[in-house]
Amino acid sequence: MGGKQSGAKPSEQRVARNARSKAQINLAKALASVFSAGVYNKEDLQAAVCTFVSEMKEGGETGEGVVRAAQRLVNEVGARFPASERTQILLADMVTWCLAEYYRESA
Repeated sequence: MGGKQSGAKPSEQRVARNARSKAQINLAKALASVFSAGVYNKEDLQAAVCTFVSEMKEGGETGEGVVRAAQRLVNEVGARFPASERTQILLADMVTWCLAEYYRESA
């Protein structure tokens, strides 16, 4: 039985899930803004991505899991808007940002 068990209590897991949910909602709003507007602030979007990644990492998510969740979110939000090349560019940028934030050394 080599599976890693989470040492978090149920209430701690719920708090982590709620924090991730808030970060996910904020990122979804930022993505909707990107898809609806022709122009967006890269720094604001990147900050939302980094917050999302940090919250998920603190909740015990793997780097791959964080990237998949971000990709899923881009696809879900992007599906509500006309298809464009921006979706693929955004996905590539977000994967880069997710991995950079996930593996960034804490100061």
